[in-house]
Amino acid sequence: MNKYTYVADEQLWGPEKWESLELNYNNKISNAVSEDKAYYFGKELGRKILKNYSKSFFTVTRFLPKDKRDLVEIVYAAVRYPDEIVDTFNFSHKQKENLLNAWEDKFKLSSQYSSLIQSVNNKVPVILSCFRKLSVEKSIPEKYYFSFLEAMKKDIDKKFYKNMDDLIDNYVYGSAIVVGYFLAYIYGATQDKSIKDLLKPSKELGIALQLTNIARDVYEDYFRGRYYTPVDLLDLPQNEIELEGYVINARKILALEAESWYIKAEKGMELFAKDSQIAIQSCLNLFRKLNQKILSEEKPANHRYSLSLKEKLSFIPLSKVWKLFMIYLT
Repeated sequence: MNKYTYVADEQLWGPEKWESLELNYNNKISNAVSEDKAYYFGKELGRKILKNYSKSFFTVTRFLPKDKRDLVEIVYAAVRYPDEIVDTFNFSHKQKENLLNAWEDKFKLSSQYSSLIQSVNNKVPVILSCFRKLSVEKSIPEKYYFSFLEAMKKDIDKKFYKNMDDLIDNYVYGSAIVVGYFLAYIYGATQDKSIKDLLKPSKELGIALQLTNIARDVYEDYFRGRYYTPVDLLDLPQNEIELEGYVINARKILALEAESWYIKAEKGMELFAKDSQIAIQSCLNLFRKLNQKILSEEKPANHRYSLSLKEKLSFIPLSKVWKLFMIYLT
């Protein structure tokens, strides 16, 4: 294998798997005896998707109350599928664009139905039908999801960013900050605060997490034709000879910027509802550790940074570890 060949090491599903899941859960919901049972099936699908794609996030969300955890899993599914269209599906740019546009149209269509069963029976995908339901329940502005889809469309074509503000305002906002906003409405605020108070720390944490993800994926993104590191901070590689140095330097630039946002986000953790704080703080600690690993351990371009199970568990309070092993199976 060529030194600069990228092979994904994640458990990725192709379009056929996604279609199979949609058909399966569409049938379950169509035949559900009640709206509650239909919603149960939708939550089951969300959990299946999160567990397959993100072991780390799946682990930290086990410390949320079940009602919040169920909704977080639906949010994850609603953002994961469009991301897969862009990153994983072996389609042309035009096909990807058409799929995202069709997905957006289905989300618009979902606003016409108050019943989950009715929405699914009118050809709105299960994930979107469930996401619309929770958005209405939690009063999440739909404009955030449209911003997310717009960011996914930007990933289809090669895109450069002039500086860090350009990257954050024109990509990270739609791809991560609004996702943090979705979750803020689910996590809830402490008794003397409101959702509005949560938007600032949610934004800061969203930026930090996304910059860490981008830093980890610099090498992979090269093969996708994407360069997120601002060009005012680092020149683009002109060939594969320059790739090694580019990846190493880009990782440091992005991870260093991420670290500043983790520091800011840390200050707002106490604003979230008490029963959400362990999960959110564990998420921050876990991804910050990964970020610090990127900063402190210089590795070859084709190395993919990750945390061991021991490292992941180190961020969980000892008094809660037993709960992880019990809940992980439910």
